[in-house]
Amino acid sequence: MNRRMRGGLAALLGAALVIPLSVTATTASWNDREWAYGGPIGTGSLQCDGSTAFDTRSRGTFLAGQLLGVNLDAIAELEEMRLTVNADGTAAPSPGEAIDLGSTPPTFTYANPFDVTALGIVGVDLTGFAVGVPGAALGAANQWAQGAPTGQTAGASGLINDSGAVLVSDDTPSDDLPAPGTIDITALLPTIPGLSTARLEVGAVAASSQLDGCAALREQIWGIAPAEPAVQRDYGIAGLDVVVDAPAVGALTGAVNTTVTGLNASVADLVGPGGLIAQTLESTLLQTVTGLVGVDLTGTVTITGLDLGATVAPFLGLTLDGNGFTIDLANGRILVDIERLSGPLNNAGPNTQLVLNAGVVNDIVAEAGILLDEWVDDVVAALDTAIRAAQLTISLSSTVSRTVLGVPVEFASVTVTLSSTIGQVLSGETTVSVSASLLGGIIPTPLLNALLSGILGSAGALTTALVGLLTTELIDPITTLGATLSTLSAPVVNALAGLVNALPSVVSLMVNVQPDQAGAPPGSTYIEPGPRSTAEYAVTALRLGLADFDTPADVAHVRFATGSAGPVTLP
Repeated sequence: MNRRMRGGLAALLGAALVIPLSVTATTASWNDREWAYGGPIGTGSLQCDGSTAFDTRSRGTFLAGQLLGVNLDAIAELEEMRLTVNADGTAAPSPGEAIDLGSTPPTFTYANPFDVTALGIVGVDLTGFAVGVPGAALGAANQWAQGAPTGQTAGASGLINDSGAVLVSDDTPSDDLPAPGTIDITALLPTIPGLSTARLEVGAVAASSQLDGCAALREQIWGIAPAEPAVQRDYGIAGLDVVVDAPAVGALTGAVNTTVTGLNASVADLVGPGGLIAQTLESTLLQTVTGLVGVDLTGTVTITGLDLGATVAPFLGLTLDGNGFTIDLANGRILVDIERLSGPLNNAGPNTQLVLNAGVVNDIVAEAGILLDEWVDDVVAALDTAIRAAQLTISLSSTVSRTVLGVPVEFASVTVTLSSTIGQVLSGETTVSVSASLLGGIIPTPLLNALLSGILGSAGALTTALVGLLTTELIDPITTLGATLSTLSAPVVNALAGLVNALPSVVSLMVNVQPDQAGAPPGSTYIEPGPRSTAEYAVTALRLGLADFDTPADVAHVRFATGSAGPVTLP
């Protein structure tokens, strides 16, 4: 090694060995969990084996901010859970009536469940969050805090267990989740034809922040990273949907019900000895056989095996599921999955702004049109199949007369029968049967034979008349329904398009909000680290912004599920 290199290396080593005079450098201090610290803290030792005492703070806040013009922070019933654990081992929970979840000193754990029934904001219903969920601490809207003089502290809120762990994820079964909360956003949306009231449904949410304060201070002062992260934050959002009551959807099911009612009335009119089928066969027989008078068919005409209400019920109860939307036919609603428009709600980085994308509207509209067309075809096909499968039974008879010298003279007994499905009649597979037996009388034989031949030969005309009647009364209304439903589908598609287009101007989203990290939203605050204390480490699962479509600058934000840990302070 040349002299220049040796001199440079010596200088470098000399610089590396310069340490504050107030710090005693020993090999032990770098290899075990006892660290010397100085500077603004002063000379002493910082141990993370439980022998050093700290003041800790934590909190859980389920709901905060401004919601529909109401300052949530001012509602006493929504008071968050705060916990201070002092270095001397005493705990100060706030509110004072917070529930002790079985604290075992030196660790203290308290909860202040969010009283959703006390919210009292018109248009807001969060009572679904109050439903107890197995494994959750005191229900699905809890506010939880834990701390110990050892420097361990945690805060959580939402759907969490007794340890403050988040119970919400993309994989959580829906049966394990509470009902969503709803916020009425009708007044925020523009007028959209085919839609009425609109609600934002917020699924179960949760957030948790845990801090090892001693490890954090060691890293903060010495720059020595702990074996495990000193701060661990987690959040979960079960879902976010917009649900609108849609008269346009109700019009579809209404048209089906109206048609079914009409068809049932038609069936009632067709059957019976005096029904339209008997009347049509009687009049056709009179028109077909020249000189025939006095026809009065009596007997039975029935249509069985037909329940049109049951036929359409499954279709009226369907939800047509598209990629990011649902047309709920049973309840006359349209649901839009915000996640489909914005991207994943979970597993996002800190302060992720989810941008609602109206650009997907063309895809949604196209898919909605296809789903509705298929539904219309299915409804029409089901009704047509049911009608054609119904059993038609005709058993009618009458004595018939012929006028002789101005006087009606009975000369034969005529019977008209049929037993088949309506489909077989319509397709020509089955025809009406006609039989006759002579009664004798004064009618000349040649004329009598001509009359008898005409009666027996009327089967074709009777079948044609029956087919025409069945088509008019039962098949044509189904065809008309198909055209009507196709027309009524367009307003549903247009309403869905209008909703998707409007949402980006009305709703804004940020998930995994961490005020101490880059990209935190405006107005975010947190307690910064000090010479003897860590920072406050908070996480909010969902920050929801709501704006009036016509006044986009008028934005209010509400924060769902916040957990905060820290600061942890050396006394």
